[in-house]
Amino acid sequence: MIKMNFNSDTTASVCPEILSKMCEVAKEDDYMLGYNQDKYTKEVRQIMQSYFSKPIKCFFNVSGSGANVLALKTMKDNYSSIICCEDTHINRYEVGGTEYNTGCKIITCQSDDAKLTIDMIKKKLNTRNSFNFAYPKIVVLSQVTELGTCYTLKEIKEICDFCHKNDLYVYIDGARLANAMAYLNVGFKEILEDTGVDIASFGANKNGAMFGEMIIILNPMFAKNFILNQKQSMQLFSKTRFLSCQFLVMLKDNIWYKNAKHSNDMALYFEQELKKIGISLAYPVQSNAVFANFSDKQIEYLKNEYQLGSYDDEKSCCRLMTSWSTTHKEIDDFINYLKKFKS
Repeated sequence: MIKMNFNSDTTASVCPEILSKMCEVAKEDDYMLGYNQDKYTKEVRQIMQSYFSKPIKCFFNVSGSGANVLALKTMKDNYSSIICCEDTHINRYEVGGTEYNTGCKIITCQSDDAKLTIDMIKKKLNTRNSFNFAYPKIVVLSQVTELGTCYTLKEIKEICDFCHKNDLYVYIDGARLANAMAYLNVGFKEILEDTGVDIASFGANKNGAMFGEMIIILNPMFAKNFILNQKQSMQLFSKTRFLSCQFLVMLKDNIWYKNAKHSNDMALYFEQELKKIGISLAYPVQSNAVFANFSDKQIEYLKNEYQLGSYDDEKSCCRLMTSWSTTHKEIDDFINYLKKFKS
């Protein structure tokens, strides 16, 4: 059987604490109102608010791609365009879902580390001088990026300050925001409120949950009619308690941090063991992603045992993802199998 240990952090199962809570909620005799009106959703919202000094609103939906589309639909005008890195998830992996569902043109920037800079954004604003082009309105940052790199707090704040001075809003695609927070050793307020982000998603799918993403709205102008947009976009989950109860466990018991920190630590261990046998990495390990430079023959050999996530076929670069459940033994087994390779 081909192993999928490192294909993606979505191949991992549900962490026991979350699964136990979902079963507990399912066994309750009480009927509960749906559509964000249950006690679990209310409690999660109270906890999230306690992390911030200014009022925020949070909502729940099932998938990361759905959270991206919903947030961006909320922020756009009819003539908006979206600036992001070419490697950003909304541009590369969502089958054009953002453009299809928002009607916005995506304007991409080339970046060696999948991170935007102010200079990159500036160069995309010259189209504002003509009525023939969509108006740049939203800047999307992936935190963590598609290359496993993380924006620093200083970088996020500088981009947000520049954007707000230039009639732009900032959205953070936080499918792996927990991993970034663990890497930077910061909390929600520091990475979102103090930097000036307008809306962010906080992913649970890749961090031990069965399903679910949280959309955190920090800019109050986007909160008022959000639920109407969510309902119209067919992303308002009726039995919200099964979404929010997962976040309740993650937040109350600090599972989100423990899971993210563990997966990050496993990636660092993976990096260490790969380097011991002469495998170089394409990008620094700043989260739970390891981009290893294998030869074509090594890749073919590894595919006999593992399903790998190829990233750059021209460079024979493979993405190895660790998760909340990755063990040292799983990494050791991979390394020992690779050691048996004969060119």
